[in-house]
Amino acid sequence: MNAPLPFQLQITSRPVLLIGTGEAAEAKARLLQERDADITHWHTTPSKDERTHVERCNRDPKTRYVLVVIAEVNAWTEALMPWLDSERLLVNVVDAPQLSQGFIPAIVSRGRIQIGIGTGGSSPVLARFVRTRLEQALPQGLERLAEFADRWQLRVRQILDTVSTRRQFWERHLSGPAGQAALNNEPDLADSILATALDADHSPQGRVTLVGAGPGDASLLTLKGLQRLQEADVVLYDKLVSPEVLSLARRDAQMEDVGKRRGHCPTPQDSINARLVELGEQGLTVCRLKGGDPYLFGRGGEEALALVQAGIPVEVVPGITTASATAAATGIPLTHRRVARSVRYITGHLALQQTDTDWQALAQAQETLVIYMGFTHLQSIAQRLQEAGLKATTPFALIQNATTPRQQVVHGQLNGVDEAAAELCLEEGPILVIIGEVTRLAQELAPKAVDDVLKSQHTDPLYWLQSA
Repeated sequence: MNAPLPFQLQITSRPVLLIGTGEAAEAKARLLQERDADITHWHTTPSKDERTHVERCNRDPKTRYVLVVIAEVNAWTEALMPWLDSERLLVNVVDAPQLSQGFIPAIVSRGRIQIGIGTGGSSPVLARFVRTRLEQALPQGLERLAEFADRWQLRVRQILDTVSTRRQFWERHLSGPAGQAALNNEPDLADSILATALDADHSPQGRVTLVGAGPGDASLLTLKGLQRLQEADVVLYDKLVSPEVLSLARRDAQMEDVGKRRGHCPTPQDSINARLVELGEQGLTVCRLKGGDPYLFGRGGEEALALVQAGIPVEVVPGITTASATAAATGIPLTHRRVARSVRYITGHLALQQTDTDWQALAQAQETLVIYMGFTHLQSIAQRLQEAGLKATTPFALIQNATTPRQQVVHGQLNGVDEAAAELCLEEGPILVIIGEVTRLAQELAPKAVDDVLKSQHTDPLYWLQSA
């Protein structure tokens, strides 16, 4: 990943060299002064003595300059670059990322909580746009919450001896009544609540949450699903969960791939159930991340039962099922009163394996048929449906990687299944099959056309930043 590493630099009482004049220099000087840096400001070409002073300071780690900020690029500041490089100083050059080793981000400040938004120097204006949105979203009292946590940090460490237990404790109480009291500037109440909580039994208690990851687009993950994912010590995920969603997990979370592939099941369902119970018994916070919704063809019911029977607390967070999301992403309404008054969800492989499948019931002209895991059996399914009475000209759509930038849509008719299927490769992502007259409506309801109309009505960049 070719991107800078965000890092907080402590500059209080530390030497910082500011070079240049003008508005940019004044702005950087204010920023450095707010953090009580020991600033040396060169307004013009430095004398030999001034350079010697910096060189002498750099020989001692205690007095070494921690940062150099160049506020303007001109002949005399450019002439300093080889010398600065020889001194191995961390340099930030305003509006010149190619000359910089570090970047000063746009900053959202809530006391000791500092949030930096950087673009690697490529677009400071965009960073300020993001900062504006964060300023609006974060409560001003957030500093009080940080002070509250700092006040209790040592005592919590003394009583709770493991990182996992402390994390669970803080996650529960910072977002609970104690945290709310701190935000409301009621420190005595916040302290009382936390003191009572610390006196309680803190033996590790595992918790498993079955989280619906949705169809793939990370922005369609629910807020509660995101919260549970970021709380987890361990994440067990399926093949259908997109990389974009997986990237939202904590950096230090243990990630376990338990996904099934076509013709290959490295982790049988019984083993997944046993693993969830094992992790819960270890006192860990576990997120079982499943594509779509856990209770719709996700075997979430089997996993929940196994956990309940083992006495492990389990929570289920619903997700946007792939059928609904795919419909919205492709302009295919699953029902429409003129062409489809009902919708039926089935799995393709089970429909063919079960000898008692009622194909007559499935072959309804005014019903939409959504088939999960049916791509590899599509020819057989199309044949059975036609034999049961569905017209050979019945339209269908194949949607791969729905809602993601990799989305592909192929339309066809039941009598031309092979030609349509040949355009997609299952190895490149999950494919959903939608059969029925509603698929024809995609010609008029394609979301891209709607997007273009909406975007033409909004010229404020912040509008699209907010909606992103």
